[in-house]
Amino acid sequence: MPAWFTKALARLALLPAARRGAVAVFVGVAVVPLVAGIGVSVDAARGYLVKSRLGQALDAAALAGGRQVFSATRDADIRMFFTANFPAAYMQAIVTGPTIDVDVNGETITVGASARVPTTFMKMVGFQEMTVSSTTVVKRANRGMELMLVMDNTGSMSGSKIVAMKAAATDLVNILYGARETIPNFWIGLVPYVANVNIGSQHSSWLQAGSLVPAQYAPGTWKGCVEARVSPYEEALAETLPATQPWQPFRWASNLGVVFRDGDNDIVPGDNMWPPIVETVAAGNNATGPNLGCGPPITPLQPSKSVALAGIAAMGPWSRGGTMGNLGLAWGWRGLSPAWRGMWGAPSPANLPLDYNQPLMDKVVVMLTDGNNEWYDKPGAAPGCAGIETPCTFPDADYTAYGRLSEGRLGTTVNTTATGRINTRMTALCTAMKANNITIYTIVLQLNNTVTQNLYRNCASKPEYFFVSPSAADLSAIFREIATQLSNLRLAQ
Repeated sequence: MPAWFTKALARLALLPAARRGAVAVFVGVAVVPLVAGIGVSVDAARGYLVKSRLGQALDAAALAGGRQVFSATRDADIRMFFTANFPAAYMQAIVTGPTIDVDVNGETITVGASARVPTTFMKMVGFQEMTVSSTTVVKRANRGMELMLVMDNTGSMSGSKIVAMKAAATDLVNILYGARETIPNFWIGLVPYVANVNIGSQHSSWLQAGSLVPAQYAPGTWKGCVEARVSPYEEALAETLPATQPWQPFRWASNLGVVFRDGDNDIVPGDNMWPPIVETVAAGNNATGPNLGCGPPITPLQPSKSVALAGIAAMGPWSRGGTMGNLGLAWGWRGLSPAWRGMWGAPSPANLPLDYNQPLMDKVVVMLTDGNNEWYDKPGAAPGCAGIETPCTFPDADYTAYGRLSEGRLGTTVNTTATGRINTRMTALCTAMKANNITIYTIVLQLNNTVTQNLYRNCASKPEYFFVSPSAADLSAIFREIATQLSNLRLAQ
């Protein structure tokens, strides 16, 4: 019993027994509810403090879980944040929880806990403890968004890399869509790139008049890849429409029947002898044909989850040519540029892309590569002949969107110098895109080249939007983190 209460009872005993007896009885009776009322108020205040601290801890824990909703450590993170924000034995409370519940789409996280708080004054009226509880609900909602995935489909992505990339990109799509086929104000597109980009054969009207000669592809057809436009139409002016600056169709001419000889006058096979035409992923470096090194076509902005997943599934490691990431990024920009509204055709709605800086809308590019921007040269085959015992005399490499290295379309015939110039163009492209408030995420996969890492780091909109994946297995966590960053978290309850 509190000391002040004991003293009060003692003073009551000193009241005169006769004349003031009635007063004593009255005061004695009145003190009990008065003390109980004060005690209830004090204990209620303690309970309120515990409930308030419980709510704050649950808010912090739920928001942490929302940021890691698809992580294997999500529940552990929630409990860690809860414990950090609700100290042990706070107000002598005994805590039960937190309980964690996540809906099927990963969009609503409900975290709850309760605490038993021992009473101080209410014990006098038979209440030994009181229980308080709190619940926090966090909702994760996608912002309105136009999202382009610009994915490396070069031959070096073969094996575990392409498998992991496709799985991680699939995860990202599944996270953003959940169980739904479409989301209001959300569109997604894909740009697979190699040493060129496939715009789709249905877009032949974007080519220079008379440049596409079907007979030159016989017995095959033009697949849809195009060559690079001259500077600055792949950089600051990449948005320029084909009516102003059209493309040339990509065509790797056959060197069947052409005799190449090395320094010892020995015959060396050509690097693309067709027919026959074998333009498949499975053929690898031994593929042949006018579309050699041409990957799958662009999927323009469209609303459907299933279409996006089909586009990812169609990706593969297309050998030959090299890596020209700047061209993939340029087409990613065209896929988001309002200047290209209505240009793409089905499955893209005619009102896309939307204007820049549309309220409550984001334009986002996620770009991945595993290689430097450079020409590839097939070993042991003309015109480059790299990798055979007796060096060839042909200072050249594979055909790309910039032609062969020996053509000097970038003002050089030296591969390392050409890489530097492609990187410079890519930097200018990144700057122009970010100036239009396009958010850029970049990922380099198993790539330790410092120059290339810095190129992609500087291209990203923020330092934390650049990722290095030391292994293919790490891609999943990176794409999940990006998917979470593309969502809004808010306390719903």
